[in-house]
Amino acid sequence: MYTEKRLIQYLFLVFLAVLTGYTFLIRASFYDEEGEIRQNNGLRIMGENLAGDYALFRLLEQKIPAQEAYQPEKISDFLYKTAHTDKRFFSFASPMKAFAAVPLLNVPYASFCETWIFLGLLLFGTALYTFLPLKIVLPLMFALPAMFLSFTTGGWGVFIAAAVILALTLPEDYPKLAGFFGALCLIEPIVFFLIAAVFLLRHQKKSLFTCLGMGGAILFFSWTRYGAVAFKEAFASAGRILSETPCVLSSFASTFVCDGMPLSVALAMHGILAIPVIFFGYRLFLKNTCPQAVQDAYLCAALCLLSPFSSLGDYGVLYAGVAFFIRDSMQRGFLKGDSWFLFAAFASIYLEPFFSAITGGSIHMFLALVLLGISYRRSY
Repeated sequence: MYTEKRLIQYLFLVFLAVLTGYTFLIRASFYDEEGEIRQNNGLRIMGENLAGDYALFRLLEQKIPAQEAYQPEKISDFLYKTAHTDKRFFSFASPMKAFAAVPLLNVPYASFCETWIFLGLLLFGTALYTFLPLKIVLPLMFALPAMFLSFTTGGWGVFIAAAVILALTLPEDYPKLAGFFGALCLIEPIVFFLIAAVFLLRHQKKSLFTCLGMGGAILFFSWTRYGAVAFKEAFASAGRILSETPCVLSSFASTFVCDGMPLSVALAMHGILAIPVIFFGYRLFLKNTCPQAVQDAYLCAALCLLSPFSSLGDYGVLYAGVAFFIRDSMQRGFLKGDSWFLFAAFASIYLEPFFSAITGGSIHMFLALVLLGISYRRSY
């Protein structure tokens, strides 16, 4: 039986789940069946970044040279012809991401998007169930804004979050399966290398070898299928977007460039800020007394901050960290100030417009920094 306090917390979680789901449906209702905005109110197409990725993947599969396939004009022209959407799209998705999406590409974009949303919801819920009870997972998978951020922007954060959770929670009982999900993280290379580093620091050899072996296979097949030029063009496209339209991203570097800082200086500042994130994370993972859930929460928050090309949808990984934080709090209790962090995390999609207007940055980047501090505080 629930105590009165626990019942209130659970009902509040259910309320947030319903509210977030309702907000998602309201946002979707602004678009007609052709993907066009019903009202000229400046809203972006649902899954806009995903549409760009889908067009890129289709172009690469059609053997269009990577130098052309990664051009926004080519991507936009493809979507205009196939989805009748007269807008500008872009993509800097890695060739590994294109390779992973191959089984879903033989359908129109509308069907691709629907399948993508379903799989994201399924994988994220399954991942949460590996370390949280079902009665918490069901409302939590909707209440956490991870899926809202991914599905409304077209970011892959909810998929990365699911893969990271499964890689971190399965090694004890299913080490090879954990390594498999770690290898899937290669679609975001920084995530892959940090997951492999965690396997190494935790002496999870079977998971590490499986991760590296399967990751190498994915890299090989992606290289063979799309060519070395595709890797170069993906990085060049990311740099072009960071330079020309930095405000569509949500990293340290993009925030600095959006505020007028030269790109080279912004990247240098980003690197400087990343150093303490990595340093304190390394120290945290060396502490044998630190609970694994706390280490995992720190890692998820760090993953959002280390790449200069992070977009808003990528912050789905942040909410994997929040879930790990909730797990540790259920076992060891809350500390002073934790409840305010949880409130801000669950309400972030509603606070984002006010926060960005005041600070010029995303509240999710701020929450990732706060979660780093909370995780380090809970490591003692």
